Parts: sequence; structure tokens; C-alpha cells
Amino acid sequence: MTANEILRLENISKAFSGVSVLRDINFSIQKGEVHAILGANGAGKSTLMKIISGVHKPTEGNVIYKGKRVTFNSPIEAQNQGIGIIYQELSIVKTLDVISNVFLGKEDVKRGFLNKKDMEKKYFDICKELKFNIKPYDKVSKLSISQQQVIEIMKVISNEAEIIIMDEPTTSLSESEKDSLFETIRQLKEKGKTILYISHMLDEIYRICDRMTVIRDGEYIGTYITDKTPKDTLISYMTGIDNINKTVNSSKKDKSKEEVVLELKNIVRDKVLDNISFKLHKGEILGIGGLVGAGRTELTQVIYGIDAYDSGDIYLNNKKIKISSPIDAIKNGIGLIPEDRKHLGLILKHEVYKNSTIIQLDKMKKFGFLSKKKEQNFIEKAIKDLSIKVESIKTKASNLSGGNQQKVVVSKWMDKDLQVLIFDEPTKGIDVSAKEDIFKIMVEFAEKGYGIIFISSDLEEVERLSDRVLIMRKGRIVKELRGKDITIEQINYQTLNG
Repeated sequence: MTANEILRLENISKAFSGVSVLRDINFSIQKGEVHAILGANGAGKSTLMKIISGVHKPTEGNVIYKGKRVTFNSPIEAQNQGIGIIYQELSIVKTLDVISNVFLGKEDVKRGFLNKKDMEKKYFDICKELKFNIKPYDKVSKLSISQQQVIEIMKVISNEAEIIIMDEPTTSLSESEKDSLFETIRQLKEKGKTILYISHMLDEIYRICDRMTVIRDGEYIGTYITDKTPKDTLISYMTGIDNINKTVNSSKKDKSKEEVVLELKNIVRDKVLDNISFKLHKGEILGIGGLVGAGRTELTQVIYGIDAYDSGDIYLNNKKIKISSPIDAIKNGIGLIPEDRKHLGLILKHEVYKNSTIIQLDKMKKFGFLSKKKEQNFIEKAIKDLSIKVESIKTKASNLSGGNQQKVVVSKWMDKDLQVLIFDEPTKGIDVSAKEDIFKIMVEFAEKGYGIIFISSDLEEVERLSDRVLIMRKGRIVKELRGKDITIEQINYQTLNG
């Protein structure tokens, strides 16, 4: 062990019910570094982090922490030793207020009563350090997903952890919130804190990480110095593919002369959407850019009937329609791949085939009864076409990796009679290879003549795939970009200055 080494993993293996997840993992972490843990969905990253943070015990091997072999029986034991974890899935209590969540389990008690004054001081010190501005007594249930994610970060930092594990921490953050987080990470690094950072956003990795460890199919591939490893080389290490072909919209062009499949006129939803009007053309991929909170997801929820609008009109193929529920949307040929796939896109306790066929049941019948054969044929075709990695069509959706869960969500709309399909942050929390699979099917849907609405916080994705881009800001459309104006620089500029 070197003088600056804070953590070493020696021959770590993990199996669940005899199924091997990790095999003979060996690498070390230096004190005060930001160290990326990378790999495709299902590679074993999260399992490894759960071993370090006391959720799981290794089947074989040793965790050496600050020069001593340790065995944590629970996350609390790991926290008490200075190891904290921020999960991708939120673990906050939504019925409590913000400050209660931040100090949950470590409340400042004086003579049997909460010492609110000291807790508030600690809370505002953290807010100042992180450059976040959330009122301490707001109910968490009323906060946005990005604000809830901020609370998770504050919880761990309040523990004064020496090793902080961040599992996809920026998934729901705006660009400005990401900048604040990265500045905080730099500050923590200067104080000698160690960050283990998991993300599929490679631009983030190259921006803040000193070294990167790649795991593939449960095995250690290598540890690399970030600024000496080209991105394409890193992707090949992660996927096992030498040259991954990036999907592009090969038919990308101005489609304004094509038929209008969807039109919104003066849509208003109080305090959320302000006089939204636009047209979506047949075969067009319409990108929608904007910061978190700009109203992009809220717009899709109105189009799909999840939320009501106060005034305005929606037209489909030049015919005025009223969408009061998702059932209305589906009947009119409008589909949605939602941002929150776990709660809005899937029934996690149900099998893969049930999730895939749930809105196609009318096509799964024979003589008025559900045909298991038709269901099987449908999901088997989807598995092949979308490269879904699954042991069985009866596997529970909850047991799939993020990328494969997203492909199951997409599969629901295959062979469906659609006019419009909305992709809301479809690559959130999925690996490089899965992203390309999603983009490929998106382009194929457009080539079939569907009107595609595409929302992504990754500006490279928006630039690469969109025929046209609308920029939203504070619930309004402030700019339209076409042709050569669709660049990362222009999208970013208009997002911030529209």
C-alpha cells in the first residue's frame, strides 16, 4: 500500500444465488482523487460500490481501507467509518421537509429537543458551500427531481465522509447545477476528500476525474489516467468494441414541407407553460432544448394527457382533438417514452413480456382471449430488434439494467399505429452502446413517418439527431433553430440567453 492510498480492493468477487456478478477485482484508490468507475449497464459497477459502502459483503476478497482490512455489516457502519454513497435512485423521505432529510438519523438533539438553531446553521453552511438555494422547511414532495437530487448530495456531505461515492449524481441536474456540483467536487478534492464517480456522461468524466477504472461483464479491465486516454479508446474498453458506430439522422433536413402531424396553438398551463405554439411534421425529429425547469417535460405531459392544460388547442393531422388522459393520447396515435422510466414507463414487478405488450393487448388476442404465442412472438422480435439483454421473457423488469429497461419501454411502441412518439431524456442513466441502440430505433421510427419529439440534456445528442430544434425557457418557446444553426454552441447560447 502506497502512502497516499486510501482504499484497495483485493480479489473482490461477488455472486448472488450462484450467479457471478464480479470476478477477481483488483485496483486501488488514492486519497484526494476523483476516480471514475466506468462500464456498460450490468457491468457490476453498482454492486462493487455497494460492497465498498457496506450494503453487500464480497463472496471472496478483501476491502483494505486506510491500511486495514475492513468488513462492513451495514451502510451505517461504513458511514461511521467515513464512507458515504449517493445512489442514482433517490432515498429521501418525501413526507418530511428538506432539513429533516438532510440530517435524518443524525439530528442535533439538546436536552431531548431538536437544536433547530444549530441544525439550520449547518444546513445553510452546506447550501453556501454547494451554491444551492433550497428553503429548509419546504416539503420534499413539492420539489423537482433535480432539487431532490441536491438533497441527496447534501446528506452525504453533511456526514463529513472521507470517501464519497456518487452514482450518476447529475442525471436530473441542470447545467448550472452541474457546474455547482463540479465546483463542490473540486473543493472537496482540495480538502483531501476522495470521490468515486459513476456516470455514463463521458464529458463529465473528462472534465472532473483524475483516473478511470473500467469494469466489463464483472471483470476488471484496467485503470487509466483520464487526460492520457482518448475517448474512443475508453469507449472500446467499456464496450469491447473497437469502433462503435454513432447513429446519425441520415435523412436530416428541413421537413417543413412535409405534412403536419401535430400542431399546438397557444397552449397554456398556469405557471408552467406560457402560450406554446409549434408544428411537428411527418418524419421529423424535433429536438427540444432548455434547462431543467424550462417546461420541456411538462409540455410532453400535456401532449400525452398526463396533465391538463388551461387553454389552447391541439391538432392531429389538421383535426382538433382533446387529450384528457394517456388513453386518449394512445387512441390518437401519440406515444411517450417518459423521463422517469421506473415509475411512468414500467411496472417493475411485472415480467418483461407483460411490460412490452401492455399497450398492444388488442393485437395479442385470438378468438377474444390473450394469446401467449402472440405475446411471445412480439417480445422475442423486440428482444432481437432492440438487442435487449434478458435471461428470459419472464424476467422481472426490476432485474434489468437501466439500458435494457429503457429498451423494454421503447419496445411497447413497436408495430403500434402511431402518428407521434415522444422521447423524453431517453438516454438518462444508460451506457454508450445502449444509447446508440435507442437512437437507431428513433431514426427508424422517423423514417416510418412518425413525428418525433426528442428531449435531451445532452446537447451533442440534440445536434446529432434533430432536423429542427426548439429552445424553451421559463415555459416559453424562445427560439427555433434550423439547418446549420443546429450546433452545440448555438443550442447552449440560446438556452442560456433566450
